[in-house]
Amino acid sequence: MKALYTILALMAVPALVNHAYGAENAVLQGLLPTNATMKTGTAVTPQFSPEFIKMQQELLNRLQNLSPEEQKAFMDSYDPLTLIAYDAKLWPKKDDYDKYRAEWKKVKIVTAREVAVGLKSEGDNKWAVLSLTADPQTKRTAPLTISALSYDSARNVWISNNGELTAKEYQATDDNIYGAQTGQEWTLEKEDSLSKMKESIRISRNTDGKAFYISYSFNERSTISNAVIAQGGYMLMFPLRSSQVNMGTPGSR
Repeated sequence: MKALYTILALMAVPALVNHAYGAENAVLQGLLPTNATMKTGTAVTPQFSPEFIKMQQELLNRLQNLSPEEQKAFMDSYDPLTLIAYDAKLWPKKDDYDKYRAEWKKVKIVTAREVAVGLKSEGDNKWAVLSLTADPQTKRTAPLTISALSYDSARNVWISNNGELTAKEYQATDDNIYGAQTGQEWTLEKEDSLSKMKESIRISRNTDGKAFYISYSFNERSTISNAVIAQGGYMLMFPLRSSQVNMGTPGSR
């Protein structure tokens, strides 16, 4: 909890800039403060049962027995946050898939660390991202990597050092780890003779109105060997119905 107190203490310092207007994009409207203050939330991660992890390894083994074309088709559609649809090639016995699905539904969402995020106007429809997080071990605070991005609300694009991330609609069903959601995802993909890179940021909210999420991911691979050069990402969760997330015992979604 000391890490959260540190964040709150820093947020209590009077803001140097205080604008009365907000980001215009409907996805951002009302979700994050736009007056150079920040909203507290948590970086979260799924926690699966040992039985599910065992099933996932067995699934991986069966996947490796598929043809290269079938493996590619699977990976092109694979979303690690969403329950895999039934495929007789991967589950010869439907009962095995039903057990897999039942274990998936038991996932728990656990808190990795406390975070705080907000927006600050830079004029001309441009917005800087303010953020803080505290290392649970050292208690030291630092910005999140999304603070390196800026948002252009007039064009609805995010801008990073790699270029512009463009938007598309995002929807998730109740088979998503974090529940049914709607929102937008902004993505940038680049490739040259040495590497291929994908960067994305997603802002979505639960359809039941309980929470909204900010997801960021970055992945760069060698075009020659497909080996990972750099990667990272996180999921941030913020409450919609209350001002603070319960920091107590992790629970199921």
